[in-house]
Amino acid sequence: MRKGLAFDTLFSARRLDYTKCAMTTTLLSPSIQPRSPEGEFVNEPFVDFKSPENARRMQDALDLVAGQLGREYPLVIGGERVETDGKIRSTNPARPAQVVGIHQKAGAEHTEQVMQAALGAFESWRKTSTAERISLLLTAAAAIRARKFEFCAWLTYEVGKNWAEADADVAETIDFLEFYAREAQRLAAATTPIQYPGERNELIYIPLGVGAVIPPWNFPFAIMAGMTAAAIVTGNTVILKPRPSPPSSLKCLKKLDFRLGW
Repeated sequence: MRKGLAFDTLFSARRLDYTKCAMTTTLLSPSIQPRSPEGEFVNEPFVDFKSPENARRMQDALDLVAGQLGREYPLVIGGERVETDGKIRSTNPARPAQVVGIHQKAGAEHTEQVMQAALGAFESWRKTSTAERISLLLTAAAAIRARKFEFCAWLTYEVGKNWAEADADVAETIDFLEFYAREAQRLAAATTPIQYPGERNELIYIPLGVGAVIPPWNFPFAIMAGMTAAAIVTGNTVILKPRPSPPSSLKCLKKLDFRLGW
């Protein structure tokens, strides 16, 4: 998809806590309007930080996020917030004494709860139309694009990425959402290659169930998004377990997903 960037191939998409979390998508939020892909897929443009205006916006975002560092976030299972005795402290690699976020440490006792939440959500999500799923991804892409500098700031604090590398990670996230929305639209229009006389054959791709996503630390936003978005837009649900090192970078995505109705 994006040349020059190394990435593995999951969204958003779901919970930014290190702990295992179930993506329980059901019906679209009333705030999500129907959307369709506009034109062919095009990579998200990179930010030109040589521009004084862009540099100012990035510094403003860093100041904004700095005021949110050190907060504690719950584990989310099936939409329910859960706290555990064990904690994971995420720190700034450039300033180890600076705590970026405190997260719950899930254990084996949470596994069955997570699986059941994801299976329950699958029964309703699998029945949503392709158009609704596409709208969800495109709405998320637009929301992330509008808050691009804020997401970059989280990656700078927690993963130690410079501005350009953080921007590349966020741009790749938007790319995955836009790309998989178009792929879902293409697959939904698939037809059988052969129609025999007297027969009416159909080719329909069906959701399979629950997927598990464990993204790596180096592209905590983009790879997580790509793997999750592909599953979600095709009618599946996801159990997302971010790496323990950069869980706070997805914190604002968690706020985003609640607004979108995920």
